Amino acid sequence: MKGLGDTCPACGQAVENDPFYCCAEQPANSVLLCQSLEEATGVSRGDVSLVLCPACGFIFNAAYDPQICIYDRKYEETQTHSDVFNTFHHKLAASLLNSYGLHNKNILEIGCGKGDFLNLLCRMGNNRGIGYDPSYVAERSQAVLSENVTIYKQFFPENYEGEQVDCIICKMTLEHIADVHHFLGRVRKSIAPGNRPTVFFQVPDIGPILEASRFWDIYYEHCSYFSRESLVTLFQQSGFKVLTVTNGYEQQYLMIEALPTDVPMPALIETNQGPDVRQLVNSFSLAVRQHIRRWQQLLQAWHAQNRKVVLWGGGSKAVAFLATLKCSLTVDLVVDINPHKQGRYLPGSGHRVVAPESLVSVQPDIILVMNPVYMEEIRSQLILLDIKCELFPMCNESRNISGN
Repeated sequence: MKGLGDTCPACGQAVENDPFYCCAEQPANSVLLCQSLEEATGVSRGDVSLVLCPACGFIFNAAYDPQICIYDRKYEETQTHSDVFNTFHHKLAASLLNSYGLHNKNILEIGCGKGDFLNLLCRMGNNRGIGYDPSYVAERSQAVLSENVTIYKQFFPENYEGEQVDCIICKMTLEHIADVHHFLGRVRKSIAPGNRPTVFFQVPDIGPILEASRFWDIYYEHCSYFSRESLVTLFQQSGFKVLTVTNGYEQQYLMIEALPTDVPMPALIETNQGPDVRQLVNSFSLAVRQHIRRWQQLLQAWHAQNRKVVLWGGGSKAVAFLATLKCSLTVDLVVDINPHKQGRYLPGSGHRVVAPESLVSVQPDIILVMNPVYMEEIRSQLILLDIKCELFPMCNESRNISGN
């Protein structure tokens, strides 16, 4: 477990800052498939204590304990039940294939989940794929499986000795790793001398989270948080030449493309992109408690008015939202389109996750859309179900939503 005064897990500089955000007793896993209320409310919990590295802008949970996080077949992170997400995936795959000539090549994906993106890359480019993920369950994959893909149900090996590849992919995994410099160093060491694979990583962008005080986007599994600055610094100090850093999925993701290099890179390149993370941390630390109190007041007011409140999206955002507010009784239902989550219970609060069709009998008054990128997709489903209610995107501040 990390403690204050430790070195930064990304750049190695000493960090003596106090935490700028603390939240106790958060569920250690937010996308586990819990079979019962007792299992859901009894999940392991840990504290969130976010610290900023003043040198590189990296943010990490100083109270994180990896031993209480579970990554096995009960872990259900899949987003590919959404047409919106699948459109994003197809465009991203096409961009990588075309930009780097990934046709008839070998591709490695670290943290491949259920293998959806790896199979997509291999089908679209006639590629051969190798994937690593301890939570892989073949029957829960939404992909049209490629016969050229092999997935190992394990973490990426400490000393990789597999075949060399032309591209290394790592999507939505680095934020789950505490010692990010060591991990990226392992990736670099897995590349044989003379080999130059394209390296593509995708992580959540901490900038918009801080800017809008989105406390529901901070949860235990994510022990590492990246700004553009800290992501570039990490790659440069780990033996990579950064090619591009872009935002995607309505500014939710940072996506970095790089190549291995033997030439020492500068400690930092000028990014000139958006507000400085240090300023955002300061404003977040001043505003977040006010936002949390406002949300508690809103939910309590709606509950007192007998208004039925539903969260749409039974994933990490809903778990963090409910665990942070500690007023679970003010939310009636949690909805998710992933059939593997339906009928299960939300880790922490114990809410039963239901299919959209269940709302017909409930007739909710208010639906909070945990990820606003799905607003129109959800609106279309509600029209088909003939459900009329207030629909609110969880994108900015609670003051944008009236409690009357």
